[in-house]
Parts: sequence; structure tokens; C-alpha cells
Amino acid sequence: MLKFFEILDGSEFSILLNLKNRDDYFAHLKDGKTESLFEHTSLVLEYFLRLIDQNELEIIIDRLIVKDVDKVDTKRKSELQNLVKQMFVAVIYFHDIGKVNPNFQIDKMKNRVFAHAENGIGSEHSILSAYLYLSFFLNLFQKGNFGEEEIVYLELIAILFFHSISKHHSELSEALEPKYNESLANNLDNYFCLFGDNYFIDKKEIKNIFAKTEEYRNYKEGYTDEFAGYLLLKLNSSLLTASDYYATNEFMNNLKITDLGIINEVLKDKIITNTYKVSYNNELLRHFDYYKSLSVGELNEFSENNIKLLRQKLSAEVIQNIQSNISQRLFYIEAPTGSGKTNLSLLAVSEIVKNREDILKIFYVFPFTTIITQTFKTLKESLKLNYLEISEIHSKASFKENTSIANENDATYDTDWKNYIDNLFVNYPIVLLSHVKFFDLLISNEKSDNYVLHRLANSVVIIDELQSYDPKEWDKINYLLQKFAEAMNITFIIMSATLPKISKLLVDKDVSKDNFVYLVKNKIEYFSNPNFKERVNIQLEYLSEGKDLSNLCKIVFKHCEDYYNQYGSVKGIVGFLSKKSAKEFYSLITQSDDFYCYSEIYLLTGTILEPRRQEIISYLKSEETKYKKILVICTQVIEAGLDIDMDIGFKDKAILDSEEQFAGRINRNASKNNSSLFIFNTGDSSSIYNSDLRYKVLDEKLYRTIIDKRDYDILYENIFAEINKNTVDNFLSGNLVDFIKYLNFISYPNVKKNFCLIKNNTASVFVPCDIEKKHFNVSELKFLSSFVDKHANTNLIDGEAIWKIYECIILNKKSGFDSKIDLKIISAIMSKFVFSIWKNPKTVSSLLHRSDTGNFTYGFIKLSKSNYQDVYSYRSGLKVDLETDINFL
Repeated sequence: MLKFFEILDGSEFSILLNLKNRDDYFAHLKDGKTESLFEHTSLVLEYFLRLIDQNELEIIIDRLIVKDVDKVDTKRKSELQNLVKQMFVAVIYFHDIGKVNPNFQIDKMKNRVFAHAENGIGSEHSILSAYLYLSFFLNLFQKGNFGEEEIVYLELIAILFFHSISKHHSELSEALEPKYNESLANNLDNYFCLFGDNYFIDKKEIKNIFAKTEEYRNYKEGYTDEFAGYLLLKLNSSLLTASDYYATNEFMNNLKITDLGIINEVLKDKIITNTYKVSYNNELLRHFDYYKSLSVGELNEFSENNIKLLRQKLSAEVIQNIQSNISQRLFYIEAPTGSGKTNLSLLAVSEIVKNREDILKIFYVFPFTTIITQTFKTLKESLKLNYLEISEIHSKASFKENTSIANENDATYDTDWKNYIDNLFVNYPIVLLSHVKFFDLLISNEKSDNYVLHRLANSVVIIDELQSYDPKEWDKINYLLQKFAEAMNITFIIMSATLPKISKLLVDKDVSKDNFVYLVKNKIEYFSNPNFKERVNIQLEYLSEGKDLSNLCKIVFKHCEDYYNQYGSVKGIVGFLSKKSAKEFYSLITQSDDFYCYSEIYLLTGTILEPRRQEIISYLKSEETKYKKILVICTQVIEAGLDIDMDIGFKDKAILDSEEQFAGRINRNASKNNSSLFIFNTGDSSSIYNSDLRYKVLDEKLYRTIIDKRDYDILYENIFAEINKNTVDNFLSGNLVDFIKYLNFISYPNVKKNFCLIKNNTASVFVPCDIEKKHFNVSELKFLSSFVDKHANTNLIDGEAIWKIYECIILNKKSGFDSKIDLKIISAIMSKFVFSIWKNPKTVSSLLHRSDTGNFTYGFIKLSKSNYQDVYSYRSGLKVDLETDINFL
């Protein structure tokens, strides 16, 4: 197949050279300076080729084209492949050609060379670009003497790329449902003539194409591979919008982007070397054969030394299995809580990077921002990475400042813009992001998500705690991982202590392909080893208790006191499913004479602000807790991956994964001999999990069996049976069959609608409280000082002042700054004052009653400075009398 640069050298791409008076047509205007349409197009193509080259995308695009063309019954496959590839890159070439619209030149470019024209599109340019593109290629097809099926296929591809051009300033939509604009079509001759003869088909022919969309859908329905066309168009759109943005930025801000955040040889060596400089990994490297030869069965005695040996044995096994399956792309790491899964994944990544030349980026994907930040710090310190090499991407992440030039005033603006663009396009070799953000990159039709899709090519993606989400989506997740791994050369590592083997789910109605490599071959011998299994004893003697919270207080007190009397110190944790139950229990505990001698009793729920949460967690991890009595009452915000180490726990019965994750916060380092988790039952689980398959397939007998054996495969086999039954049900909507159908028809809105990790029916509440300066970094404080100096001589940041800065930026009242950068910085600062709630009408109404306006403001419930303390406490969150029995985030 021809290379992109060879295609661009072809005569077909001379059309802009032949544009009459081409220097009169502008693409952009800034401060009186203009960029010609030809200059902009050339620069976009330059960035396109840079993205292709640095991300090594050409071979990926070639494979997609080959796979898609393979469906066509033709002897001219090679010719069709080259033509489709030409159409692919022509999208980039043609995307702004519609700026020859005189109305665009006058209204947008202030170009007085032209006069207004009645054309049916006003000053729009994208739709005109798409029509010119379509007309150009229909003319080419007509000259090619293609057969009937070949023509149908080529017209179909042209319609898809028509969509890419027409939507390059908006979100993707229904690619096979283009809307015919008769007024525009009737005026096309006015634009054809600008480029000379023989480039375009007769405008009368174009209407026929729009009338054949049902024929194209029928043809597409017969495809044996539904995915290649979907990804080809999505990838095309990603490259177009990214290249266009980079090029526009270079003109508008005089900022050329050359470093796209790729793992180079220096960084590769750094990752490998520093992975094995970590003390326990260095020990593993020096005595690898010894640790590999250890027998798990001979390490049953409960001891701190044995758990270290077991971790090393696991590490050796993971490395060995990676090495022997180095060319594979799908891996599982299933290891017990407390075995060091993050380090296991790092060892696996290091081996992959060391032994494969095709890995250009690394993505870590987590369910919660707290785990993202925690792992970000661990990787950054362990691998000795700088801020150009690793980044965490989420709403609470601080805006990055390149400290090497931050003090050079003349460079600050360029630096801020470079950082903004790097964040927008995730231009870092190692990136940590959330599950929701990652899967949005795969399936979302929104422009901001699609910008980044091309970055996933030739990467390693580590996905942690995938079971956190609704099992109804597991078969779609399996399908997406299988398809993207093959199509974009992505190596996936899925890891968890309670790992559902989603590869056992049906990919279609007949075939289940368990093609993942199990990096821990015999996980049962680790899970059943006393050093993991008995690290925390899960006790079920109180399963019938919990509805009477007063009695639960007595149970908690008894076991905490027993632990304290034996060890002289106790850190207890009590977990509830609903904030209402947690708050009621907290009130009982703090009013109980039994607990008067406790040093600290903390409430940690989803309405606690992040700074307060960090204060509590830091204290729990500090040496100050020794020889004290401490109790934490919490909701599920404390579970998966959080690095705290409690002595004893009590938890409301939920789904099994939740119990295991909660147990992981107790005796985390296996340094204690008598740690237990007592399960009670308030009954809240029935309302919270009533539609969840993990809850529906689980009776008490099965619950007890799995808790005893720690073998979650028993549960998942029942869940998989239900999911597979739904997959083959032709009358059930929203299943995998429907999802694949929407992919095949390239219905981007329906693809997104039918894949939902989180039901986002939440409201954000802004609390204008005072927060200590220690919770803000130097860059944030510097930013705030540019707006007000009120805080210079105090130790507090006033939330009301933060809100006013945010409002100022939103309304663009402050001169001399770029609102996009400022909005990014203030959003991270704002997150310290914000919590989220489900949109329960009673709670929302009560909060709005105490807000400044009585309504949502910029999407927030902004509490009033004068009376927010009536409903909210910095120490304990939202007050309980506002709430019904709902679950807070």
C-alpha cells in the first residue's frame, strides 16, 4: 500500500494550488495578522504526518483498511486499498477547503475582497468542505471504471469521511444518516469553478448519493467485521481534529508542538533501571532463580518474612510468564489483597518495554481519583520521573507548571499554553486516568475525548479493579478490549484481587474466546495461603445484626476494647453503604459514654471535602496514632486501593467484591496477628444493589462459601451465565448484540448511550468554607495571588473568594489572561471545595434553599457564605437531617 507522503505527492492533491487567487483566502485571523487557507492546510498536513510518524500509526491504519476492503467482492483489492487510504488523508486536505465560502471570508476573516452570497449555509465552512470532498471523490470513482459492488463500497466510505469533515468542529453523530442540503447543492457550481475543470462531479449526481443511504446501511449490515469501519472513521476524526488544533494553535499562539510524549530510549532505560532499583525488586533480580523455585505450600506459617517471600514468588512468576508470552496483548494479574499488585504490574510493564520495540506509551486506569493520585506519587518517586514523563489526568489534578522556566516571565505564557495542550492531548509517555475517561476515549462521540484516541496506539494499558462497575457492561468491555488490542496494538493488563475473567463471556452468539494470558497460573494456592487468607479473618457471626445501630455500637466497642487490651492500641473502622446510616451511627458513637476516651472519632463519607479527607488519611498513616484509640466511620469511599492500615473492621454486608476491598484496608502490611473484619447487615444493600447481578445471583449460602474459600470464580460463573443468556436473546434491547449493531452502523450517539459505566445523575455542591493553605500547592497559591492578595497574611483560603475568581473567569471580566488556562487551574482549586450528591429531590431542594440564588449556578449548588454552616460541617460533612436514605458518592 502507498505511504501517506507518496499519496500527498500525487496530482490529486494539487487542487488548492489551482485555487484562483488562492492568497486572497484566509483560514485564520489574529490581531490583524492572517494565515492563508493554503498555509493552514499545509501546516495541518505537517502535524498529521508528525502524529502518524511519532505514534507509528501508518501500519495500524493500513491494517484497518485491508480488513475493511477484504469484505468487497473484487479482484482490484490493492487498488481499492490505496484509494481508501487516499480518501483517509484527503479528509485532512479538504477539511477547511469550504473556507472559500465568501460569507466566511467576510464575517469571520473580515476580508473585504469578497461579497456576501446566498448559499444556504451562511458563513459555515465545514459542510461546504464535506460537499466538495464528496464531489471530488465521486468524480474520481466515475473515472475509475469500477464495478457495481465496488462503487457501493467506495460511496459508503466517502459518506463516512464526509461525516468526519462536516463534524470536525462538533461531536460525531449518525455517520450513515447524512442530511442533504438542497440549497447548498444547487450553489456548488459557484465553488467548483474556483478550482478549474475536471475536479468535481456534476452537482446533480450528488443528490442521488444521499438518496442511497438505506442501500449503504443494508450493505454495511452484511459486513463480516463490524469494527474496522467504526474505528477507521473514529481514528480519522481523531487525527483530523488533533492536527487542526495543533496547527491552529501554532498560528494563533506562535507555539510549535514537536514533542508528543512518546517513550524514547532514555525513558525506556529509566523505567527498566529504576524498577529494579526498588529494594525488593533489586533483591528479586539478584536471586531470581531462588524466588522462582520457592514452593507456596511451604510458606504456610503466618509470618512477615513469609509474606515477603510470597510476594517475591508472585513477582518471579509474573515476570516469567510475561517473558514466555511477550508477543501477546491480553493479560490478567489476579493476586490477593496485600500482594503488591501495583508492583506486579510495574514489573510486567518493565518486561514488556524491555523486550518489545513497539511500545510507545503507558496508561494506568483506575476507578477513583484518590487511587490515581496515590499511584501517581508511587510511580513518580519509584521511577524518578519528572512532570514531562508522567501525568495524572482528572478534574482534581493541579495544572502543571514547567519549573525549569517558570521564573522567566517572557516564557510563562508559552509554558502555560504548552502545558494546557499537553493536558488536552495527554502528551505524556506515562498517564494515569479514570476508568470512565479511558472508555470514553474508546466510545465517546465528543470531540474532546476523540482528540486523544490516536494516542492509545502501541501502548500498554493497565486496568485496575475492573469489577467495580455494573456486570451488565462486562461483555461490552471484553469486546472492546479484544477489538482495540488487535486493531491498535494495545497491550492490556487487567488486575484485581477479585478479577472477573471477562474473556470467558461470549463475543458473539456462538463463540467464547478466553485468549487472555494468566500471569498468575495457579492463583488458588496464593489465595488459600494463610499469609493472605488469614491476614484478615472475615467473621460472619453478626450477619443478623445491624438494623439496631445501638446494639451495633456495643459490638464495635467490645471488639475494639478487646483489641486495645491485647495490643495497647487500636485503629478501628466501621463501613456503611449509605451516608444516612453512617451519620446516624456517628451520632450514636460520639454521644456514647463508652467511647469518651477515644482520641479521635472520624466520619469519612462522600460529602467530606478532599482536604479534610487527606487530613484524616494522613493522620491515620502517621506515628501519632500509636498507643491511641481511634475509630473511623465511613461509607464506601474508603475501599479499593486506598493506602491505609487499620487494625480491626466492621462492615455492612454488600457485594463480595466490596467486602474483599474493605478487608484490604485492614492489616495491610500483614504485620498483625489478630485482625478481623466483622460483617453486619443493616439491610441497605437491598436498595442499593437490587439491580446488580453480583447481588441478585448471591444467596447467603453462596456468600458464606465464597467468603470461606476466597474463590470469586464461583460467583462470576453464575454472573457470566446470566450475561451470556442476555447476549443470545434477540428480543432484549441494550445487550451486546445491540451494541455491535450500533458499531456496525457507525451510530456514535447510540454506541455511547449503550455503554454506561456510571449513571451520572449527580449534583456538585460548592462549600464556601475556609481551607488551610497547606492543601494548595505553590502554583495554585501563585495563581490566586494574581487575583487577590487577601490571603497573603493569613493561613486560610476563603472559599467565597475562590468562587468569585471562578465567576470572574467564567464571565471573562479579567483582562490579559487566557480563559482556557485559567479555567483549568481554577477548576482544580475549586475541586477542594466541592462534593457530589445524587440528585435526590429532597436534598437538592434543601441545599438550593440555602444557596445564593435558589438555583443551580454554572452547574453547581453554591451554598451561601452566611448560612452554609446550618447544613454543612467541614469536619463531618452534610448534616443528616437533610437526607433521606440515599447513597452519596
